[in-house]
Amino acid sequence: MLANQIEFGDHAAFFYQTKEEQMATAIPFLAIGLQRNEQCLYIADANSPAEICRRFEAFGVDVTAAQKSGALSIVTKKETYLRHGSFEPHKMIIDLCSAVDAAVDSGYVGLRATGELSWALDLPSALAQLVTYEEELDAHFYSRFTALCQYDQSRFPDYIAERMKQLHPVVVCGGKITRKSPPRNSKATA
Repeated sequence: MLANQIEFGDHAAFFYQTKEEQMATAIPFLAIGLQRNEQCLYIADANSPAEICRRFEAFGVDVTAAQKSGALSIVTKKETYLRHGSFEPHKMIIDLCSAVDAAVDSGYVGLRATGELSWALDLPSALAQLVTYEEELDAHFYSRFTALCQYDQSRFPDYIAERMKQLHPVVVCGGKITRKSPPRNSKATA
């Protein structure tokens, strides 16, 4: 299973071709975090929150209990990437840093998040800022944060996919993981 090779502190780009491939990595990625006492966040777009809940249930996660305890949140782009009205990479990173701090303050070992980034394809201004966002996120990455950035390889332009593969320290593509650097779990938090 690819998801168990993504380690605490990793910033990974995940490229998939089908929904089944997507779910076979994204759902176990967060389920592992729940088992490890990490607060988990799924940012849905192409898949509805209800579909994500069904996928977690099919995987054996008690979604109601996980959500009630605060261990699992399934949200949309409007609650995260577009929370400030438009996509503002710097504000999104501040929000993520605050979420990591809140997770640790709540007794979790950290925050584990995955986001479907297909929403940016519908907003040309956001798509242009996506590279800036990923670069800034990587530069300010917390050691108590694990991220799986989801890219539908059939929809993203090749130049964006290639740039994302270059800037992420960990790339999951074609059933393989490429690691360019060790996980940040040994570094001090930002």
